[in-house]
Amino acid sequence: MVVLGLLIILLAIAGGAVIYLGAADLTDTYTFHVLGATISTNPLGLVLGSAVVILVLWLGWSVLRVGMRRAARRRREAKEAQRQAEAERLEAERRTQEEIAARQQALADERDRAQAEAERLRAEADARVQEQHLATETARARAEVAERQLRDQEAQTDPSAS
Repeated sequence: MVVLGLLIILLAIAGGAVIYLGAADLTDTYTFHVLGATISTNPLGLVLGSAVVILVLWLGWSVLRVGMRRAARRRREAKEAQRQAEAERLEAERRTQEEIAARQQALADERDRAQAEAERLRAEADARVQEQHLATETARARAEVAERQLRDQEAQTDPSAS
């Protein structure tokens, strides 16, 4: 659109220059030699031709402005789309970081629970070992007492065995 507008403006300027250079006297008929053609006109035709040239100039200027506005709008929209895409990317990155942090926290909590469970099981196992050790010691002590009592009874019933 911008290029088309510039071409129309240049065409209008060239047309105005041709009319200006071709006009010699306002009372006579004017003859123009344009692109191998000869055009003859009176002053009214010259005025109308000038009006057409001005209209073409205005049309070119309008097309140029519309093209520049459209290009500016497209640049703004592209920048806004780029900003929005960047904001969405940052938001997705933030959500990903939050998810990673939540997963790491869940893993740390699970690791702490597993470690606490392992410590509890170790403590229970140690308590059972202690109980078994105590039961073994108690059984040994009882066996020794029973053995002494048996020897004492044997000694009392058989005095020659001693």
